[in-house]
This record gives sequence, C-alpha cells and structure tokens, in this order.
Amino acid sequence: MKRLLIVLFVIFTMSSITNAEVLSLKEAIKIALKDNPRIRAFTWSLEAEKEKALAIKNRYLPKLSLEERFLRTDSPTYAFMAKLNQERFSQSDFMIDSINNPHAINDFQTTLTLEQPLFVPRLIEGIKIARKSVESRSLKFKHLKESVTRDVMKSYLGVLIAKQYVEVARKAIEDIKEHKRLAEVRYKTGLGLYSDVLRAEVALKDAEKRLLSAKNNLDTARRMLGLVLGKTEPVDAEDTETGLVLKDLKFYLLSAKDRYDLRSLRKALEMAKEAVKLEKSTFLPEVGIGGSYQLNDHNTPLGAEGHSYNIMAFLRWNFLDLTRKHRTTSAEMKAKELMESIDGLQKQINFSINRAYNDVMVKRKNIELYETSVKDAQEALRLVQARYKNSLSPMVDLLDTQLMLDQSRAKLVQAKKEYQMALIDLYFESGMLLKELENSSSK
Repeated sequence: MKRLLIVLFVIFTMSSITNAEVLSLKEAIKIALKDNPRIRAFTWSLEAEKEKALAIKNRYLPKLSLEERFLRTDSPTYAFMAKLNQERFSQSDFMIDSINNPHAINDFQTTLTLEQPLFVPRLIEGIKIARKSVESRSLKFKHLKESVTRDVMKSYLGVLIAKQYVEVARKAIEDIKEHKRLAEVRYKTGLGLYSDVLRAEVALKDAEKRLLSAKNNLDTARRMLGLVLGKTEPVDAEDTETGLVLKDLKFYLLSAKDRYDLRSLRKALEMAKEAVKLEKSTFLPEVGIGGSYQLNDHNTPLGAEGHSYNIMAFLRWNFLDLTRKHRTTSAEMKAKELMESIDGLQKQINFSINRAYNDVMVKRKNIELYETSVKDAQEALRLVQARYKNSLSPMVDLLDTQLMLDQSRAKLVQAKKEYQMALIDLYFESGMLLKELENSSSK
C-alpha cells in the first residue's frame, strides 16, 4: 500500500511538471512586469495620481455652473426686488401700503455663472507639486518593477536549481544501484555478505526518497515562479543563464546614485520645497474674472419673465491668517525630514552594496571549494569501490563515501545558487538590475 501511494505521488507530481508552461527568463520578466499583482495594483495607483494632477491643473480652466432657486416671501425688500427682477413692476407697486405690506410672491431664479481664475499663486504651486508627485510615483513604480524583476529572477533560478537537485538525486540512485550490483555479484560468488546487499538496498530506498523530495521541491519552485508571474499554474524555466557578471565594486557604488527609489525621494524633497512656497504664496492676492446670466419668473422654473447679466472682476487678498505661519513651518520641517531620509538611504545603499559585494566574493570562493570537494569525493569513491571489489573495504565504507559524494554535489549546487542569488541582490542594490538585463538583451 505504501509503495502504491509513492507511485501515485510520483505520477501526480510528474503530470503537473509535464503540463507546466516553459518560459525563457526574458519572457518570464516581461509577463511579470505586466501581470504581477503588485505591478497591477501600483499601475492603478499611478493612474489615479495622474488624474489627480490633471484635476489640479484644470482648476485654471473656467468654471460654469447652473443654479435654479425658488423663493416665496412677503418680505418687503425681497418682494420688491423679485418683482423688479421679473420685470413685472408697475405703478401700483409704488403705493406705500404695497411696499410695506406686499402680498406673498413666488420667484423662480435661474442663474448661469462663469468664473475664470487669472492669477492664483497657490494654484500655480499646487500644479507644480502635483506634477512632481506623478514623477515621484513613476520612479517608485520603476523601483517596484526592479523589485519584481529580482523576485522573478530568483524564482526562475530556484526552478533551475531544483532541477539540478533532481539530477543529483538521480545520479546518486545510479551510483547506489551500481554498488548494489557489485554487492550482489560478490554475494553470488561467495566473496561478499548478504548484509552488504541489504545495506545497499536500504541506501537505494533512501536515495529514492531524496529523489521524491527533490521532485516535490521542483514542483513547488515552478508554482512559486507562476505565482510571481501572476499565474495559478506552475511555470517551467529554460536552462538559461541570467546574463549577470561580476564587475568592479566602484561600478555598483557609482550606479547606486541613480537608484529609482533614491530619485523618487529626491522628487519628494522637491515637492516638499514647493509645498513651502505654496504656503507662502497664500500671502499673495488672487485675481479672476466672472459673470452671470439670470432669469426670473413667478410661475415656472427656468422661466424668463425677466433677465439680466453681471460682469465682474475680483481681487481676493487674505491679509490675516493665524494658521499660515504654522503651516509654513510644518512644510519646512517636512522638507528637512526628507533631506535626512535621503541621507540615511544613501548610507544604507552604500552599506548594502558593500555587504552584497563581499557576499558575492565569498559565494564565488565557495563554488571553487565545493568543485574541489566533489572531485575529491569522486576520487575517494573510486578508490573505495576498487578496495571493495578486492575485499579490502566493507560496504559501509563504500556507502559512507557515496553519501559524502552526494552531499558534496548538493552543496555545489547550493553554492552556485547562492552565488547567483547574491549577484542578483548586488545588481538590485545598485539599481542596475533592469538596465543590465536590457543591455544584455540588446547585444
């Protein structure tokens, strides 16, 4: 029953792997930059910011409004005025009694109003702030794209590494099968023990379990790649390289000055400085023109018994505002906060790049060490296998040496993975990940 479950698990795993879509790294990144949930969400956020900026800019356009009012009154002043506006004023309305005690009157007032700002300092600064806000968020979006690209590359690399683990597990099974064959031959010829055959059989079962685990990890890695791409199905990776190569440390440090998130903060600082100007601009007057066309009727809405118009120009000057000084100081403090944030981020970037570069150097050295370790383990296995054939070493030594070789192979795979991951992080920390991929694809 247990063997049947294992077989069913293998069939299910292999079927899901076989049906996985195979993508190149370039294709995977292209899909992620379009369908990744974080990208899609931020796209709407950026569009909303652009619409907000347009709304602020369009405040300089003329405003046109239509208003309908109804009034019923016996107030002497309003009744007198309503009749005048309706153009129904007669000689009898000059009677003192009619003026002091008018009958209740209805007035439907239709007003079409136009207002055009000409000079509004706070609006001018507001438009600048809105424009810089869009630029800041656009740079944030580019940084997010770079972050998603890093996630794609790591997930893509995870699939390739998982495949290598599967190959390592299969190679171990092939080697142990050969050990088992030798043990069986020696046992049949009377030169070996049956316990050696059993030991080899147990080692083979353990190797098969490791292969199942490696296949399961491969399926998980493929599903993780699909998740980063915004898919629910697993995605397979072609056996391609990332195209990233290690460069001099100075290259990464100089490139980091143009990191998108750093540039976004600088735009935010420009916004904060414009906000200071906005608060100070409220000291200046505002100038505009406007006009209205009015209809009045005592019977029907939108009626036109009387009609009139007004044309006006206005200058609005707010001389006294006790909150203005505090708002200006608050905006100045916000600008100083952003200056400190930029300085702190620059130092953090410098630290991260140096750490990532050192990490890459260590990981590259590890690859060299584990490559030597694999060669040594292969030679040790060859010697122990020869000794076993000549009855000079027991089966346990052969299996222990095989296990040492398997572990060295796995560690080499892990070292290569860690090196590539560290290299991806180094390019990301320097803000050159997307640019380097674009340059390598254009060559």
